[in-house]
Amino acid sequence: MMLKHLNITEYLSQGECQYLEKRKTLSYTFSVEKYMPPEVYESIINKGFRRNGFYFYQNICPNCSSCIPIRMNAREFRPSKSQRRVLRKNQDVRMVRHPVAFEEEGYLLYRKYCSYKHNISETEEDYTEFLIGSPVPTEMTRYYAENQLVGIGWTDVLPNSLSSVYFAFDPDYAHRSPGVFSLLKEMELCRELKKEWLQLGFWISENRKMSYKTRYKPFELLINGVWQAIEN
Repeated sequence: MMLKHLNITEYLSQGECQYLEKRKTLSYTFSVEKYMPPEVYESIINKGFRRNGFYFYQNICPNCSSCIPIRMNAREFRPSKSQRRVLRKNQDVRMVRHPVAFEEEGYLLYRKYCSYKHNISETEEDYTEFLIGSPVPTEMTRYYAENQLVGIGWTDVLPNSLSSVYFAFDPDYAHRSPGVFSLLKEMELCRELKKEWLQLGFWISENRKMSYKTRYKPFELLINGVWQAIEN
């Protein structure tokens, strides 16, 4: 099934780049009304598309190619020494997976995280539009430690991959390195579900918040429309 068989609305989006200062962004964007077959999304995610709610987009910024799609080979991944330390530190964490759904507890954690990490205040409507509404199969993984909800991860479940959509955590538990832990657990989930790839969105070398992704090896980058294994 191709995009032409879906009821989509297409347009170009432009504005200030959220990743790099003093740069403009341009993306080809389309939205779907209700449902996109997961195999269709996987076919376009492998061409560099990402999802935000019911919107799918591909960056086509002129004179800039800093946003490079990256994916991890879950079957061959082996955690580094520092990553193994994070796993040991969080041995007591309990995880609960379930289909995406709105719950007040999750929204409050997301709002607290956004205030801490991005200095913004997100409404229930913002949260629902970004992370709860989804036209593809999406799961939430809730992380509990010390009888508290300390993090939530959102993943799209596709035929041969998981796509990591977002992760939010309680800043009071930042010392546990919850972002690292959640990514390692998503890698484990890929293997459990017999998925080959963990899709991680964009790698941006000039942005500290986006450059960390190459610490998880082996990985591939989408360069000039071709996935290329990067050795170093």
